[in-house]
Amino acid sequence: MNSPAKILRQIKRRVQSVTYGNPLYRLVLDQGEVAQKIGLSLPDLWPGDAQAGQMLIARQGSLLDPLEGVFADQETPCCHLLTQEALRDLRAVGTERARQRAVVLIQEWMEDLSAWDEESWSPPVLGARLSNWIAFYDFFSPCARPAFTRDFLICATRQLRHLLLTAQSGFTGVEGLYVVKGLIFGGLALVDRERALSLGFELLERQLTAEILPDGGHVARNPSVHAHMLRLLIDMRDALQVAGLEVPSAMTLAITRMLPVLKFFRHGDGSLALFHGSCEERALLLDATVSLARMRTRLIKRLPYMGYERVVAGRSLLVVDVGAPPLRPFDKEAHAGLMGFEFSVGREKIITNCGAAPHHKPHWWSALRATAAHSTITVCDKNACALLPEGGIAQRPLRVSTLRYEQDQKAYVDCAHDGYAQRHHVTVARSLRLSASGDQLEGEDLIEGVQGQEFSIRWHLHPAVRAMLSQDGGSVLLRTASGSGWRLRLCPPFHESPALEPSVYCADGRLVRTLQVRISGFSGSGTTRVQWVLSREGSKDKKGA
Repeated sequence: MNSPAKILRQIKRRVQSVTYGNPLYRLVLDQGEVAQKIGLSLPDLWPGDAQAGQMLIARQGSLLDPLEGVFADQETPCCHLLTQEALRDLRAVGTERARQRAVVLIQEWMEDLSAWDEESWSPPVLGARLSNWIAFYDFFSPCARPAFTRDFLICATRQLRHLLLTAQSGFTGVEGLYVVKGLIFGGLALVDRERALSLGFELLERQLTAEILPDGGHVARNPSVHAHMLRLLIDMRDALQVAGLEVPSAMTLAITRMLPVLKFFRHGDGSLALFHGSCEERALLLDATVSLARMRTRLIKRLPYMGYERVVAGRSLLVVDVGAPPLRPFDKEAHAGLMGFEFSVGREKIITNCGAAPHHKPHWWSALRATAAHSTITVCDKNACALLPEGGIAQRPLRVSTLRYEQDQKAYVDCAHDGYAQRHHVTVARSLRLSASGDQLEGEDLIEGVQGQEFSIRWHLHPAVRAMLSQDGGSVLLRTASGSGWRLRLCPPFHESPALEPSVYCADGRLVRTLQVRISGFSGSGTTRVQWVLSREGSKDKKGA
C-alpha cells in the first residue's frame, strides 16, 4: 500500500506533466525579452580531465545513448553527468576539435530539451546545466555558427524562466546550491537579473542558515558534500565579484567557515576521509578549492557539531567519527559507522572505512553503509543504527558522547554510543590514544551490559597495504607500499586471535578488493574490555597498551 507522501508525489508528477508538457507552457516561457548575447563572462576555474575529454572527442554518435568508456561505471542520469563534467573535460583538451565537440553536444542537449520531462527539467539539474553552459560559453562559442548561437540563447533564456517559476526551497545540499547557482548565473548573463538574483539570494541564505553548523561543517556529515558545496559557493562569489556586485554576507561567512573543515578531512595524500557516503575526490580539485577560496584559515582539531575528531602526531593522522547520524532530510547517504576511524601516515593510508558504492549497485550501496563496513565495533552482526533500504536512518542511538584530552604525552579520543542498548542490551565505548611521535595508536574497546552478546571489531586496510598473520597468530604485520612496517596486536587478557578476511574499498565508485583484520568474541558479565595496539615496527613507542 502506498504511503500518503508517495501518493502526493505521484499526483504532483501528473500535474507537472500536464502543465509543463503542454505546448502552451512553452509559449509562456518564450514571452518577453530574449538575451541577444551572454551579458557577462563567468568562466569556470576548476581543472578538468583531459583524458576523459579525449574519450568524448573520440566517441562518435550521441552521448544521450547509454554511456560507455569514461562513464562505464556510472549510471547517474545522462543529463546530470554531461552538463557538469563533459564541457570541463573538453576544455582541458583545449583543441579546436574539443570546441567543436562541445558545440555538437550542446546541440544534442538542446534538441533533447525540446519537450519537458521531470528529470532534465528538475530545478537542480536545470540549474547545473544552465550555469555550466554560461561558464563555458567563451570556450565553445568561437566555433559556433550564428544559427546555433541564436538557438542557444533562446534555449538558455527559456530554461532560466522555467527555473524562476519552479525554484523553491525544499532542495538541500548540493542540489539546493545548484538551483541558486543557476539563478545567479542566469540572472547575471541572460535576463531578469533583479528577479533572479533576489530569489537566488533568498534561497541561499535560507539554505545556509539551515545546513551549515556552528563549527562550519555541513549537517549531512559527508565530506564530499561539504567540498562540493564549498566549490559552488566559490563559483557564485566569484561571479558576483566579476559583475561588480556585493557578495551576500551569508555567502562570505559560509566560505570562511567551511574552508577549515575541508582541510580537516584531508589525508596526507590530499584525498578526503571516507565517512557518510563521501569519496576520496581528486586531490587536484581539492587543492584548487583551497587555492580559489583565497582565504587564510587556521587548522582545526575538532568539529564538535559535525561530530569528528582529528589528531595529528608526527607524520600520523587519525580521524574519528564521534557523532550521531545526521537528521532527516540530510540522512539520505548516512552510514551506520559510529566510532569508525581512519589512520594514515604521510601519504599512505593504513586503516580506512570501506567507502561508498554508487547507487546503481544497490547491493553494494547498502552493504557499504553498514556498521561492518567501517573500522569500528559491531554487535550481533547488526548495524549500530537501523538503515532504511532506500536511504536514511530508521532508528538512531539515543546518546552519543565524546571526550578529548591529553595525558602522558598522548592524545586521547574517548567516545561511546547506545545504538545497541534497546535491541541487545549493551552499550559500546572506544578510547583511541595516539603517541606524541605518531608511531603508536592504542585502542581500548568496551562492551558493557548483558553477557553472551557476540561482537566483532574490524580494521579495514587500504588496498595498498599488505597483511600477514604472525606465526603465533597473535598479531598481524602490515606493510605499506613504501615498505614501512606496522604491527597490529591484541593485548591480554583477550585470548581470541585476529583473522584476516576479504574486504572492499570503494573510494571513487570502483570496488577494489582488499583485506580486513577482524576479531570476534562474546560479552561477559559487566564490562568486556578489548585492548589493541597498532605500532610502527622498530619504534621506541612499541611497548604495549
